[in-house]
Amino acid sequence: MQHLTDRVLDVAIVGTGPRGISVFERLAANLMAEPEPPSVRIWLIDAVELGAGRIWRTDQETSFLMNTVVGEISMFSGVFDGEPCRPGAGLSFQQWLPTQPEPELSGLDHDDYAPRYAYGRYLRYVYDSVVRAMSGLGEVVEVVGKVTSLRDDGNGYTLRVSTADQERTVTADAVVVTTGHAPAELSEHQSELARFAQDRSALRYLSGDSAADLDLRSIPSGATVGVVGLGLSFYDILMSFTVGRGGKFKVNGDGAMCYVPGGNEPSVVAGSRSGLPIRSRGRNQKGVTGRAAPKFLTSAAIGQLRERNAVHRGNPALDFDRDVLSLLQAEINYVYYTTQARTQHGPERAEAVGAELYARGPELARWREVVERHGLEDVEPVDLDQLSRPLHAKRFDSGADVVAEVRRILLADITEAGQGNVDSPLKAALDAIRDSREVLRHAVDFGGLTPRSHRADFLGRFVSRTSTLFTGPPLERTAQFLALINAGVLDVVGPDVVHGCDAEQDRFFLESPAVEGSRRHCDVLIDSRIPTAGLIRNTDPLMRQLVEDRMAVDFVHGDTEEMFATGALHITPAERRVIAADGRPHRALYALGIPTERVCWFTQIGNGRPGVHTSFSRDADVIALSVLRRAASNTFQ
Repeated sequence: MQHLTDRVLDVAIVGTGPRGISVFERLAANLMAEPEPPSVRIWLIDAVELGAGRIWRTDQETSFLMNTVVGEISMFSGVFDGEPCRPGAGLSFQQWLPTQPEPELSGLDHDDYAPRYAYGRYLRYVYDSVVRAMSGLGEVVEVVGKVTSLRDDGNGYTLRVSTADQERTVTADAVVVTTGHAPAELSEHQSELARFAQDRSALRYLSGDSAADLDLRSIPSGATVGVVGLGLSFYDILMSFTVGRGGKFKVNGDGAMCYVPGGNEPSVVAGSRSGLPIRSRGRNQKGVTGRAAPKFLTSAAIGQLRERNAVHRGNPALDFDRDVLSLLQAEINYVYYTTQARTQHGPERAEAVGAELYARGPELARWREVVERHGLEDVEPVDLDQLSRPLHAKRFDSGADVVAEVRRILLADITEAGQGNVDSPLKAALDAIRDSREVLRHAVDFGGLTPRSHRADFLGRFVSRTSTLFTGPPLERTAQFLALINAGVLDVVGPDVVHGCDAEQDRFFLESPAVEGSRRHCDVLIDSRIPTAGLIRNTDPLMRQLVEDRMAVDFVHGDTEEMFATGALHITPAERRVIAADGRPHRALYALGIPTERVCWFTQIGNGRPGVHTSFSRDADVIALSVLRRAASNTFQ
């Protein structure tokens, strides 16, 4: 690169969780690769913990687990090569864990799940490795504080940072916003619940944050706690109330999980729309790089569909159900049928079934004759809606009846998960969704769908329901869920849970319209669902200021039929530069991760994979290269 100026290039990274570290690492790696790198000063700013951020901070409870196996995680953009760790090449999470003094960490295997605080430590290790590497490349300035405003003065950006003891000003030529989940303003219903609790000293209402940031320790033992939402945050709350208070899980002689109370637990009653906790991931059998090769949902197929739509409809945008979901269902069921054939009849039959299904194309209706001819006539195709909401449309005469049905479903899920994501036909099929995420992003990101289909089909149905089937916790969490029900610590309300205020009882309530007599009262109500704050309801002062000053705008997805305000930062596809309200991209203001969710999909993923060039590191590299190209051409002015 030829540099037109010798002045120092100031780059500010706001948020040093996984996304911020990934940009920092790629900036450093690209600088190291330059024969004449520019002079740089990198400002690393985080409101909670430098190098870990808020979600992965290292002081959280040890019982909070990740939902990705340790062998699939790396924050270095290249594999370890035996040399000292540096930007572009370093230890994976699994390679780093044996360096830890705690046996519960150093003894973790490839397919185990680590505590969240341990990943925070690893992030700090990667962060520190990049800081050390920068010693010969440029200056690093670390700031613990919250960015409250960002102004464009025409020559650069000025950031106001509120630290513990002062207000600080940072000036930068380029700014990369990689902040994570921000609390959202309370909805009208949530505000009503909060006011109800404020007027009654015996009640508490908690919502809108990770379990590590909720004040769970102050909830007294014996209190009745209602929890709305049965996702990953729910499990953290459950572990805090049990293992975090001295309880222990043990395995009986018959192999069943049981719970031994510590005596300080509250009584938990929980519910959600599905009435079931997020399902377990199958035991990992694929290693790091093992993924089902796509047969139908490929980038080439998406490109052909766009061309067809452009010719016949005058618009290359896709309809998710018609164009994309049909191909994904073919992927899922291809894996399902071939795995069924292998487990029932052997690998040769599976190969024959796969070849014939592929030859017939992605229309499932054309597969039935092949399936029946190969002895799989009793195997019905995978129904994602039924799997995600098996209690839907059912009615129960009592709470005991719904608990019995939940227990039956979860025991079956544990069995499937125990068989693994290769040998269980169902878990292997659902894992095909994970394997297809890159292509799904190619189809969906940056307005790839029509606005109606994006809002209703993809976000409204597919994401809200299907994510519970393939992003879940290890199977031990499901076994612990059942153990807590058996121990009387946990109860479930049922599907389509309703929660609110009972003024006559001066308490909160939860109930399911599908379960007779299901109303349960509680003293503490926790909404464990992590909201998508968007730009309108976002309580983060930086995001609010950017919108108020028209420096940023949400991505409004529209055509002649519908306008859909996504609530995500509008960014350019090529460089991830933030687009202002006048439609023009900023010179050097970038955004990556959670603030861009709904422009891009699945931005909450917090790691790369060792030896696999995923979108996680590619997205960071796009920004790093853009910043350095602009430095070389002096286009910040």
